[in-house]
Amino acid sequence: MRLFASFVFCVALAGGQAFAACNAELLSIDDWSIRPVDDTTNELTVTIKSHAQKPIRMLDAQYGFRDALGGHIAAAAVDRDVNIATGGSATMKGLWGPYTFERLLKLKREEVTPFSCVRAVLYEDGTKEEFK
Repeated sequence: MRLFASFVFCVALAGGQAFAACNAELLSIDDWSIRPVDDTTNELTVTIKSHAQKPIRMLDAQYGFRDALGGHIAAAAVDRDVNIATGGSATMKGLWGPYTFERLLKLKREEVTPFSCVRAVLYEDGTKEEFK
């Protein structure tokens, strides 16, 4: 299921319209790592940093990776119920099957550019912000 969802998201981003409706500055990818677990599974760890002026209670967002030529490698959803303090960060860890993030194992770190896409955010004070 994750494989299919990732594929659908990749196709959506490739169209350009989906990515245009988001804030790419609210979150940044501070760190990431990937390691093989077995022949068909990789463990991806991603640390996102908030640049919001308020604590975040909920997000509709993705993170992803591009190669040195700007090609899309893969993307995944940020945990929707993540809590991030003002200026703070959150680390997510996930297991992924083949044909998702495995290209990160082959590329040099300097050949990879992480990105984020926030479509909506709910702050701790109850205010909402949507990016359309």
